[in-house]
Amino acid sequence: MSHEKNKNPKMVFDHLAYNSERENPKRGHHGKGEQRRDHKGDHKRHNHNNKLRKLKEYSEEQTSRLDFYLTHPVWGLLSFIFIIWLIFFFTFRLGAYPQAGIEHLMDLGATLIRDNMTQGWFADFLSQGVIMGVGSVLAFLPNILILFFFLSLLQETEYISRAATIMDRYMHRIGLHGSSFIPLLMGFGCNVPAIMATRTIKRKSDRILTMLMIPYIPCSARIPTFLLFSGIFFPDNQVLALSLLYFGGILVGIAMAILFRKIFFNFGIKDFSIPLPRYRRPSFAYSVEHMWDAAWQYVKKIGTVVLLAVIIVWALDYFPLKDKTNPDEQRVSYLEHFGKIVEPALKPLGFDWKMSVSLVTGITAKEFIISTLGVVYQAEEESASDEKINTSLMARIKEEEVFNKANALSFMIFALLYMPCVATAYTIKKETGTWKWALISIFSTIAVAWIAGFFAYRVGLLVFV
Repeated sequence: MSHEKNKNPKMVFDHLAYNSERENPKRGHHGKGEQRRDHKGDHKRHNHNNKLRKLKEYSEEQTSRLDFYLTHPVWGLLSFIFIIWLIFFFTFRLGAYPQAGIEHLMDLGATLIRDNMTQGWFADFLSQGVIMGVGSVLAFLPNILILFFFLSLLQETEYISRAATIMDRYMHRIGLHGSSFIPLLMGFGCNVPAIMATRTIKRKSDRILTMLMIPYIPCSARIPTFLLFSGIFFPDNQVLALSLLYFGGILVGIAMAILFRKIFFNFGIKDFSIPLPRYRRPSFAYSVEHMWDAAWQYVKKIGTVVLLAVIIVWALDYFPLKDKTNPDEQRVSYLEHFGKIVEPALKPLGFDWKMSVSLVTGITAKEFIISTLGVVYQAEEESASDEKINTSLMARIKEEEVFNKANALSFMIFALLYMPCVATAYTIKKETGTWKWALISIFSTIAVAWIAGFFAYRVGLLVFV
């Protein structure tokens, strides 16, 4: 391992183009009315940015001193685990306060609707659908913000390439090398760009194997599910529970990679070296900008696809209404009919039809798990007019007798391991040029999730219940 003194080009991955993006954020196609810069201006700007970049870099001696510990076989791995644990700690502890504020606003909104609107389908849609469905997902926005802020700091300091170096010796044992770790690390943000980032891996077999591992990496869309259930059933050990889930997903991905390599790619690997750039002082302003960009993408998704999903789920749960053709006192909605069909396949894992339906909708996007739970587990409608409605999904699930520590653990593990979303499967197909690997990914993740969830539930019944 050697540090480059600006003689060799810095290791650049397409998916980590944040450096060039920061240096020239307006790079790209010229819009209408925008004047094209001349080459001299671009050259001066590039030189200026390079000077600023060098000023922020640590010296070669400082970098070597830090790398003695941060890329050490033992201390480097322990440092990496501690850094990840610390990120989780701040994500959950700091995020809890603004999350409580958002839930308080949801309570006020639901109370206003109840007190000032005539009861009917529209009031029910606003209260049970929009506020409790969409709001349940929006409540976890602060946690997403904090997570992306810290991930951006890791990128800014050039620690990402060190993480790849630390994991290189372990990646060799499963037939991959350190360059595969970068797309895997990207999977913590979103699995789709992580799969696209495998283009930087030269050998096709390594690319495919990395793609098959990525769906087991917990993306940010799964965080609300983990936060919800760990906060309810494991409040005193929430950081530990989340850390075990994350590292568990990585270990399962490694185990599946070993299996897939033996089945499909049973041959050696090529050596690969990772040149390490100097450490850099992080830019707080850029990290905040990156955080808000991630927040905007999250909010935009909530306001479009999540809202559409909530409308569909709410309608299926609201209709058919009780009338002459449906005189039963206990109304059975279209959603419940569907849930009863799916329930037998997931009942051995401790799930009722509502939990089963939320996992089915989660195939479209993992945020839909929480939004669906927010719709099907509704707040008490018979509260007094002077009472504030409790719209917190956490509070509603606490009141449900069907939940316990065993099936909550099983639910989190199933949500962790089964296919991330339709977009991930389609991206695998697009990148490999065939549906073969996408279908292998879909069916293998579902099978692994079912088996792991089943054993977690059975063990949980013995330990917790």
